[in-house]
Amino acid sequence: MLADWITASDENEQTFEAIKVAWLSVEQPDQSSTELALAKLKLVIQQQEEVRPKPVFYQRSFIAAASVVLVLLSALCYYQFSPAATIIDQQLTTRAGEMKTIRLSDGTKICLAPKSSLKFPAVFEGDRRIVKLTGEAYFEVSKVPHKSFIVRTPDLDVKVMGTHFNVDAGKNQSLTKVSLLEGKVAVNIIDDNNEEYLLKPGQELSLNRINKQVFQDELDSLSVLGWMTKTLIFSNEKLSDAAVKIEKMYGVKLVFENQATADTRLYAQFKNDSLKDVLNIISASGNLQYRNYQNKIYLSLRK
Repeated sequence: MLADWITASDENEQTFEAIKVAWLSVEQPDQSSTELALAKLKLVIQQQEEVRPKPVFYQRSFIAAASVVLVLLSALCYYQFSPAATIIDQQLTTRAGEMKTIRLSDGTKICLAPKSSLKFPAVFEGDRRIVKLTGEAYFEVSKVPHKSFIVRTPDLDVKVMGTHFNVDAGKNQSLTKVSLLEGKVAVNIIDDNNEEYLLKPGQELSLNRINKQVFQDELDSLSVLGWMTKTLIFSNEKLSDAAVKIEKMYGVKLVFENQATADTRLYAQFKNDSLKDVLNIISASGNLQYRNYQNKIYLSLRK
C-alpha cells in the first residue's frame, strides 16, 4: 500500500523523503508534533488529489499508509534518541554447587558463587559502572579513570576504582560481608543514612541485617575465598550458619530437630570432600546424627 503510493510518481517519492528528513531532525517528538506532521501530510495529499483526482478507496488507503509512516518514523526517533533504550540489563545466575566466571565489557572479572545472581549492563554508560548482586561473588575490577565501579546489594553498596574483593550478600544469611584483598573500597550502608566505611587490604566489614550493627575485622583469605576451591572452614561456627555454606556447595537442605542442634558449634575444614564425608565428620565432631531423605539432611543430637 505505502510502497505503491511512493513509487506511483517522483513527486510522491520526494514528498515522502522530505517528511522523513524533517521528522528525523526532531529529537524529542511529542503528541502535538505528531498531530501537526500528520495534518501537514494530509494537506499535501488533498492538494495532490485536487490536481489529480483518484478513486475514494485510493485516498483512504493512502491516508492509512501515511499514518503508518508517521508511526514508524516516530518509533525510529524514539529508539535513536532515547538513552534508556540502549541500556539492557543482563543476568547471570548459578545453581547450588555451581560456579560461573564472567568478564564484563570493561575487562572486570567476576567469579559468581553457588546460588547467586548478578545483573549487569552489556555496556557501561556514564561515569559509573553499576552491577547488582544477590548472593556471593569475587571481583577483580579493572581500573577505568574517572569511572567508579559499584556493587549494589539489598543492604549496602561497595564503591571501588580498581581492586580485588569479595561480597557475600546471600538472601538467607544474617550477615552481609565485604572482604578486601587488594586496593581500597568504600562501603555505603543503605539503611544507615548512607553511612560510608573505608576498608584497607586485609580488612572485612560485616553488617548484621537484623540490628544493623557493623563490625570491621581482619579477614582470613582462605575462609573468605574457600568457596572458589570448594573449601569449607568452620571455626567455632554455629551449625545453623555452617548449613548455609553446605547447602550452597552441595545443593541440599539441612533440617534441625531443635534449636540446641542448630546452635551446635563446629570445628572442621574440608576441601573437595564428598557430602557424605562432610556429614560424617560434622556428626562425629558435634555429637550429632543425621539421615538423608529426598535431598534433605535431618540432623539431631545423639541421645
